[in-house]
Amino acid sequence: MSKSALPRMVRPALLALTMALPTVGIPRQAAAQDIMSSVSDKHMESVLNDMDIEFSKGKSEHSWRVKLAGYNALLIMANDNTDAQLYIAFGDKTVGAGKMNEWNKTKRFARAYSDDDSNPALESDLDFAGGVTDDAIKAWIKLYETSVTSFVKYLNN
Repeated sequence: MSKSALPRMVRPALLALTMALPTVGIPRQAAAQDIMSSVSDKHMESVLNDMDIEFSKGKSEHSWRVKLAGYNALLIMANDNTDAQLYIAFGDKTVGAGKMNEWNKTKRFARAYSDDDSNPALESDLDFAGGVTDDAIKAWIKLYETSVTSFVKYLNN
């Protein structure tokens, strides 16, 4: 084999190796998502559909009744759809402020309080001002759903 034949044989192998190296051991990045500072009602509904969340339009504009962890919650967008809130109240229970304060001392990402009728409520907010993606909205909803499950256990103890 001549000296010039070796480089011609090696070149395709090196090219293939070079093309493969950037992906070896590096997880594939998810497709780029739009970063939004406001979310339309239609878009929020598509996020809920993507998550297979049962929902219906709420009584007010920019709101939906959503089923999370087996409970009916309310999803509300406000301020020209630049932020959102998830809210659930338990009208079948009464609790004191002390129990709600204890929850808030030990938990993050959702706040609890007793409403005017001493019924427990759990809320979480998401501000879109700095930019939000579909994945961020989905992660927020999942985190809230986990908080609801934990909150119900807490109320029943």
